[in-house]
Amino acid sequence: MKFLYTSALAILFFTSAISQSNLNVSLVGQLGYDQAVNDIWGYAAPDGSEYALVCVQNGVSIVSLADPANPEELFFVSGANSGWRDIKTWGTFAYVTNETSGGLAVIDLANLPDAIDSWDWTPNIPGLGTLSSCHNLFIDEFGYAYLAGCNLNSGGILFVDVFTEPGSPSYAGKARPVYSHDAYARGNILYSADINAGVFSVHDVSDKQAATLLATHPTPAAFTHNCWLSDDGAVLFTTDETGDAPIAAYDVSDLNNIRELDQYRPFATLGEGVIPHNVHVWDDYLIVSYYTDGCIVLDASRPDNLVEVGNFDTFLGASGGFSGAWGAYPFLPSRLILVSDRGNGLYVLQPNYVRACYLEGQVSDTNGNGLLNAKVKFVDELPFAETDFSGGYKTGIATAGSYTVEVSKLGYQPVQAMVEMENGQVTLLNVELEALESFTLSGSVTGLDSGEPVAGALVQITGEEVSYEAVSEEDGTFLVSGVFAGTYEVAAGKWGYRTVLAGTQDIDAGNPGFEIELEKGIEDIFMLDLGWTVSGNAFFGKFQLAVPPIGVSATLPSGQSVTIQPGQDSEDPGNGCYVTGNTSDLQQGVLVTGITRLNSPLFDVSTMGEPWVSFESWLLTVNPNTLALGNDEIVVKISNGDTTVTVTSIGHPGVLGQEAWQYTEFKISDFIAPGSQMQAIFEVNGGGTNDVGEAAIDNFLVFDTGISAVGTLDPGAFELKAFPNPSSAAFQLAYHIEEWQEDAQLVVYNLLGQKAETMALRESEGQVEVGRNLEKGIYFVRIEQRGQVSAGLKLIRQ
Repeated sequence: MKFLYTSALAILFFTSAISQSNLNVSLVGQLGYDQAVNDIWGYAAPDGSEYALVCVQNGVSIVSLADPANPEELFFVSGANSGWRDIKTWGTFAYVTNETSGGLAVIDLANLPDAIDSWDWTPNIPGLGTLSSCHNLFIDEFGYAYLAGCNLNSGGILFVDVFTEPGSPSYAGKARPVYSHDAYARGNILYSADINAGVFSVHDVSDKQAATLLATHPTPAAFTHNCWLSDDGAVLFTTDETGDAPIAAYDVSDLNNIRELDQYRPFATLGEGVIPHNVHVWDDYLIVSYYTDGCIVLDASRPDNLVEVGNFDTFLGASGGFSGAWGAYPFLPSRLILVSDRGNGLYVLQPNYVRACYLEGQVSDTNGNGLLNAKVKFVDELPFAETDFSGGYKTGIATAGSYTVEVSKLGYQPVQAMVEMENGQVTLLNVELEALESFTLSGSVTGLDSGEPVAGALVQITGEEVSYEAVSEEDGTFLVSGVFAGTYEVAAGKWGYRTVLAGTQDIDAGNPGFEIELEKGIEDIFMLDLGWTVSGNAFFGKFQLAVPPIGVSATLPSGQSVTIQPGQDSEDPGNGCYVTGNTSDLQQGVLVTGITRLNSPLFDVSTMGEPWVSFESWLLTVNPNTLALGNDEIVVKISNGDTTVTVTSIGHPGVLGQEAWQYTEFKISDFIAPGSQMQAIFEVNGGGTNDVGEAAIDNFLVFDTGISAVGTLDPGAFELKAFPNPSSAAFQLAYHIEEWQEDAQLVVYNLLGQKAETMALRESEGQVEVGRNLEKGIYFVRIEQRGQVSAGLKLIRQ
C-alpha cells in the first residue's frame, strides 16, 4: 500500500496553521494515503502495543503506534474496492465489512508486529443466500457480531458468533428485515440505526433465533446514521447523516417513555451544512467524527446539557459535505484518539479531557412568566442556548473563568450579567427581561432618475433575530408594523430596477422611517425574489433561490476533495444566487434525471441601441461511478415572445475540482430580433444518464452598448483598450483614431445611457485616465467625433 508520511516539520507547519481552531486536543502524528480513507478502529495487543486499523478504498492498513508521533504502516490487507469499509475487533481478530464483495473479511492480528493472516467468510446461509457485502458491524461484550446493511435479509441485522471459534464466524440469527445502517448492543439489547426509516429501533436479542422488537423512536433529521449507549446504559446518543443535523441524546431507561434530553450542533459552523457522522462514548465523553468539522469532543456527563470541550479540525476546506473526519476511535489504553480523514488519512490525537463549566437557569418576564426562545449567550464566545417553553435553559463552556453573559429576546430589553464559571460545576443564572414597545416603520421608494413613486418594490429589513418584508404601494410608500428598535440590514428592489443594498441602519421609534431610491436597469443579483420562475420535471435538484447558497464538498476515492455545490455566490454586491437544490443532502440536492428550468421575468430592450445579456454560472457534472467529467450542460436560451432560440451551452470548466463561477455575455441581435417581450431561460437537463449535476446562476444583467447613436458606428476607425479592467480605482485607456477630428472626445456612459464622464481627445492616439470618481458598477466608454462613434467598451468599477 502506498502511503504518504508527514514529517515532523510538516506536522509543525500543519499544527500552526490550524491551532487557532483546536480546543483541548493536540496533534501527535499523521499518516497520509494515496486514496480515500473510510472508517477506523484501534487494537491493543496482549503485550500492550497499540495499532491503528485504517480502512481505505481497497483494503485495510495496519499501522504501528509504537511511536505515535511517527505512525508506521506494517501491513496492508487488500480487499474489494469500496467507498464504505468498516472494522471491529474481538480478541486477536479483526472483522471487516465492505459494500462491494467478499463477505466478512477476517484478519488474524495475533502475531503482530511480525506477521498477519487474513481470509474471507462468505457463507451460504439457509433461507437467506450467500453473504457478499455489508455496510457496517458491531461486536458486543459477548462476542456476537451484528452485521448491518448486508445483501441479505433486506439489509436487516444478521447475528454472527465470533467467539466460539475465534477466526471462524458462524451464523447465529437475524433481526427483522428492515435496513439497518449501523448497530450497537449491550446486555442483549440491540440498538439499530434504521436510516431509511429515520428512527432507532430497540430489540431484545437474548434469543438470537427469536429477536423481539421493543421500541422505535424518530431522530431529529429522520436520517438515523449511528447510535451509541452511555456508560450507565440509560442514554442513547445518535447522529443523523445530513447537513446541520445534531447529536441527540435520549433517555432510554424506560422504553415505553423514550425522551429526548438534548441536541448539540457545532456553534462555529451553524447553518453551514456540516454533517455529523459517528458518535462514540468514553467515560461520559462523546467523541464525534464530524466530517468537515473534524473531531469534536463533548462532555455528556449531564446528558441534558451537551457541551463541547474539545475539537481538532482535520479538514481545512469549505464546510458541509462528506469530506473530512469519517471515524474517531477513542478506546486505546493510551487514551489517544485515532481519526480517519477522507482525504488526509490517519490522525493520531492527544485529548485533554475536561468537564465543562455548566450554565443553567430560567428566563422570565417581569411578571414571572417563562419566556420561550430567549437567547442566552457568552459574550465574545461561541456557545449559547435558547430557552424552552418554561423559560429554562442549559448551556456551558469548556474553559473556566469570568464571562459576560447576555440574555436577549426579540421585543425585550437585553440584560448582561457577569458569571464565574468552574469546570465540573453548575452556575445558576436566572434573569428577568423587560418588554419593549414596538412601533411602525414607514418609508417610501422612488425612482432615482425621475423621483416618481415606485409601486410593487420589495423592501427587506433583516436583523439578527428577525426579518421584515414589505411591498410598496401605488404611491411608493410602505409600512411595517410590530418593529422593535435595533440594527438592521436593508435591501430593496423590483424587476426593471437595480437592487439597492442600503447597508446597516439603526432603526428605532425616534427614527422610524427612511427613503429608498431605485435606479432603472434590468439586473438581478438575487438578493430578493424579483419574480423568476422555475419549471421542468426534475424531482430533486430544482433551481431555487439561495441566500446564501449552502456549500457541499465530497472526497473522491483518490482522496481529492471537490466542491459539489458552491458555498458562496459570485462576486456581485449580494450574497444570493439560484442553485439546483440548495441543500446539504446530496441525494436531494444534485440533479440526476429530469429538467430544471430557470425563467426570467419579461424585459423590454426595444429602446436600446445594442442590447447585450451577461450573467455568471457555476457547474459541476460528473459520473459518480467512473469519476469522469459528465455531459450535463447549462443551456442558455433567449425568447422575444414569438421565438425561442438557444444561445449557448455551458459545460464543465474542464478539470474536476476546479469548478468556479464563469462569466458569459452575448449580443441579443446575434441570435434573435430584440423586442419588448424578452425572456432569458437557463436549463439543466439530467438526461437520464449516470451523470449528476449541480448548477448555479447569478449576477444577471441586460445592458446597452449602442448608447443612443450620435453618429455612424465605425469600429474600424478606432482602437480602444482599458487596463486594469475590472478596476477598484481609475482605468488607463489607450486609444487610436484613424482620422482624428478636433471634436473627438471620450465619453463614459452608465447603464441608463447617461453620461458619467467626458474627456476631450487632443491627439489621434495616446493614453488617458478615466473613472477615478465613478461609483461601483458597470459602464461603457466609447470615442465620439463628428459623424462617427466607436464600439462601446465595457468597464467594471469595483
